[in-house]
Amino acid sequence: MRLNAYWVFSFLVGQEGCFMVNPKLRVLLVDEEQSRLVSIEKNLSGLGYSRVAPLTSFRDLLVILDNALCPFDLLIIHQVVLENAGEVLEQLVRSSPAIKHLLVYHGNTLQVLSTIESSSSSMRFELPCLPDREAIKQVMGFIDKVELHEVYGKQRVSV
Repeated sequence: MRLNAYWVFSFLVGQEGCFMVNPKLRVLLVDEEQSRLVSIEKNLSGLGYSRVAPLTSFRDLLVILDNALCPFDLLIIHQVVLENAGEVLEQLVRSSPAIKHLLVYHGNTLQVLSTIESSSSSMRFELPCLPDREAIKQVMGFIDKVELHEVYGKQRVSV
C-alpha cells in the first residue's frame, strides 16, 4: 500500500484538529533565570516534548553548539542572554547550522505571538514576553509541520 504526503499528514492530525507531538524533536533552552527555565521546560514536557536541554549560560550554549553532531530542532532563548553575548556572538548563534529554528522571548509574562519570519529551511519566532504553554504549543505546531514536510513532503511513503 502506498501513501501520499496528504494522507500521512491527515493521519497525524488528531481528531480535534490538533497536530500530534513529535517527541523526537530536540530543544535547547537558554535563560539565566532558573524559574523561567523551569516554567518553559514544564510547558514543553506537558506538551509531550522530553528531549529538552536547559542551559543557564551563553557559554554553555556555545559549547553545545560547537560539539553538536546533528542540529537541534529549536533553540528557545531569552533576549537578554543574546544581548549580553555581544553582536558578533549573537549573529553566530542566529546563523548556526546546529539550530534549525529559533524562538527569542523578551520578558517575564506572555502576550500574543508578535512576529514570525520564515525561510524554506528555518523559522525565527519572537515573543514579547515569556512563552506559556499555548505559545509553545503554537510554535511547536509550526515546527512539527515543517519537520513532517521535510520527511514526507516530496516523496511517497511505502508501508
